Amino acid sequence: MTSVLRAPLLPAAAGAVLIALAVQMAPLAGVGLALVLALVFATLAVASADRARRLCWCAAALVASISGVATLLGPLPGFDLRHAGPLDGLREGLAEPLRRLIPEPEGGIVRGIVLGERAGVDADLASAFARSGTSHLLAISGFNMTLVATAVALLARGRVRPAITAGMTVACVLAYSVLVGLAPSVARAAVMAVVASLGLAFGRRPATDNALALAVATMVSIDASAIGDVGFLLSATATAGLLYLGDPISERLAFLPAAIRPGLATTLAATLPTIPIIAAVFGRVSLVSPLANLLAVPLFPPLMLAGAATAGLGMVSGELAQLPALLAYALAFLLRLVVETSASLPLASLAVPDGPVAGLAYGAAVGLALFFGPAAASRLARAIGGRVRLPRRPSVRLGARHRFARLAVAAGAVVGVVVLVAGAAAFLWPPPSGIRVRALDIGQGDAFLVEFDGRTVLIDGGPDPSRLLAELGASLPPWTRRIDVVALTHAHADHADGLIGVLERYEVGLAIEPVGLNPGAVATAWNDRIRRAHVPRRAVSAGMRMHIGDATLAILAPNGDPRVDVPSLVLRLERGSFSMLFMGDATEQAQADLLLSPNSLATRVYVPPHHGAASAYAVPLVDAIRPSAAVISVGAQNRYGHPTAETLAALGRVPTYRTDRDGTVELDQSGNAQLVVRIHANGLPPPRGGFLPHAPPAG
Repeated sequence: MTSVLRAPLLPAAAGAVLIALAVQMAPLAGVGLALVLALVFATLAVASADRARRLCWCAAALVASISGVATLLGPLPGFDLRHAGPLDGLREGLAEPLRRLIPEPEGGIVRGIVLGERAGVDADLASAFARSGTSHLLAISGFNMTLVATAVALLARGRVRPAITAGMTVACVLAYSVLVGLAPSVARAAVMAVVASLGLAFGRRPATDNALALAVATMVSIDASAIGDVGFLLSATATAGLLYLGDPISERLAFLPAAIRPGLATTLAATLPTIPIIAAVFGRVSLVSPLANLLAVPLFPPLMLAGAATAGLGMVSGELAQLPALLAYALAFLLRLVVETSASLPLASLAVPDGPVAGLAYGAAVGLALFFGPAAASRLARAIGGRVRLPRRPSVRLGARHRFARLAVAAGAVVGVVVLVAGAAAFLWPPPSGIRVRALDIGQGDAFLVEFDGRTVLIDGGPDPSRLLAELGASLPPWTRRIDVVALTHAHADHADGLIGVLERYEVGLAIEPVGLNPGAVATAWNDRIRRAHVPRRAVSAGMRMHIGDATLAILAPNGDPRVDVPSLVLRLERGSFSMLFMGDATEQAQADLLLSPNSLATRVYVPPHHGAASAYAVPLVDAIRPSAAVISVGAQNRYGHPTAETLAALGRVPTYRTDRDGTVELDQSGNAQLVVRIHANGLPPPRGGFLPHAPPAG
């Protein structure tokens, strides 16, 4: 067994790759090439006197034979576990605490790193990862497998025999591979981890290049289509770069300070070989990738471990998982800072021609750069002043008896990070001194977040759950995972879909809706989510009043008028001298009913009905309400023409704020009764709202 693990397997991998390429062009050609290579390798094995070479050619013949048979029979049934697998229930159970405890968009980053759920990363952030050349951090790779194997080995060290440790490691690596979806890149990393574990179990450290060769040979021989999987190609190429280019690049960067040389050499070794593939496939090259990876990669191990701890503990108790969740959030926040800042640099990425011919040209350019670049840079550095030397720090060595001290230092570091994050969060998310209302920039829809005295109310949620969750993640402190009241004005998608997503991610104290909620698919989804989340609910109508702390929420509509076809909540929020009227999508008949009692409408801040749509009662409503300010939540360039010229004319000289033009609109009123309005064209200011400018959500 040990000899097999140490046998040179590069010919087997090369043969498998050639056969897979032939299969992609013509399956019968692939079968013919497999037969020829199998015969050639078998002949070389018989002719070899050396045992190691004989094993090498036997392995190559075996792989070629498997490739030919697999091409004839097709992929093995059930082999593709990328979209469904036997551990789906466990995967969902682990993802649930991450969704509940870590706000967006950091939650999407953590789920991508721990469970491979890349769909949870919003489009703007995913684009930033691509432009900064750090997308690989969101893909399950050898880094993840190494962390899993290392964690198991550390837990088992000194407690069980090496063979049992190896078996536990292999089992955990295979289970994790199936858990995250057995994509080709995942399978490649898993095979390498299994080979390494078996080698250690038999008292040998197998050559890593042979482990990579075995992984590649296994994957492409079983399923020739893996050779066209971009994730697999990038994963294998980056690993090969680390194996064959790491030390040479480090030697050629000898002119750099020792403090940064190893990290930069590793980053370049993994990044440079993948440039031709990325450029040929995606038509874009990141120029900041080495710098971004140098800063981002060190955050990966603690982030994955904190995320895994959150997922595991969260399945037992949400309270136990809060501390690792906060740590995971802090690390994901720092990673997002690195990624978005790198992506925002001038010329962070360049558009280049794509295609296979261009890929060959890029490969040649990278080869020339690897051969001549470091030496030229070294000569340049010496010409402008010689080497840069940093003062050496005295090495600190701790023996086994200082293990407790090391643990104490590590625990202190964790506590320090948590305290630092808590302090930074208190600065970034100061509680309102009075009452704060935000009209969230969520596109063509309504979503109003109200905060006061430690309480939170959300009125409507807009059309896009992911956008609403990102806005809530930027608006609320990371430890605030409860919303006291959510109010659905009516069951239309532009008001309800986001709220349905909130019910999945936040603890909700009470959900209110209008009596006679309009039926349909949206109402069905709303009812189903409330039932599954066990959220208390209440149907309300005109004349009812709710007391939320020292604030009052008066329900002005619906009043049961049969002429109103879609009942919509009309809410008047009162706290001290502050008042705000939320009209929802009140129909013209509902507006006429409200004007029968005009004295009840006087309000400081006014939200016109139906995103500023035309209404025969626009002027009478403004005359009755007499607002000091108006806020219209509307999507940019929406096809409905909202807000209409009639509505804007009716508002006249009333200061009017619009989310399509002003972004998130924030209204604060403190104890001195002064109303302060802030507008944020980028949702919320950095770092809460991100570090990249983005267009407002379209209508």
